[in-house]
Amino acid sequence: MIRKLISLMVILSLLLFAGCGSKTGEQSKPKTETQSTTENQNSSNKQEQNSQSETSNSNYKISVTQGTNNSAKLPKEYPSDKFPVYEGSFISTVTELDGSYVLTAFSKDDVKKVIAFYNKVLEGAKVQMDTKTDESLTSFGTKSGYTYNLDVGKSSEMEGYETIITISLQPQKQE
Repeated sequence: MIRKLISLMVILSLLLFAGCGSKTGEQSKPKTETQSTTENQNSSNKQEQNSQSETSNSNYKISVTQGTNNSAKLPKEYPSDKFPVYEGSFISTVTELDGSYVLTAFSKDDVKKVIAFYNKVLEGAKVQMDTKTDESLTSFGTKSGYTYNLDVGKSSEMEGYETIITISLQPQKQE
């Protein structure tokens, strides 16, 4: 339930941010939407994923992938070299919108170990805001051409997993 609420909030936030970047003075064109739901089932491991895509006349594309039994797949364009997902994590949801990404993952490892990993990932970042406790990390800043928001914390939301990871990336505008 909480995961669905978080996913809905993330999608609505991305749509809000997409609207902020539109040019003023242009009349809105009617929106054309396409939605598809795909369920891939592999009889040997019972893998399930749901994918939804929406496109409009303004060339925005929204892609949402949710893993139900196995991890959701990262989009090919996701910058895994710059913002990797902690190894062995279960990727619950991935949302892609015009080069921006939001993902939620869960790890079986202790939160302190996951925080140490992401502290190394964020080396060299221009941090705007950073909040650290023994059991959580929240960081906001810029790195490698992206504005990022990273949250790591303890979680009991998913059975067998003790740490939740949320990564939000928006490409920086070139001026």
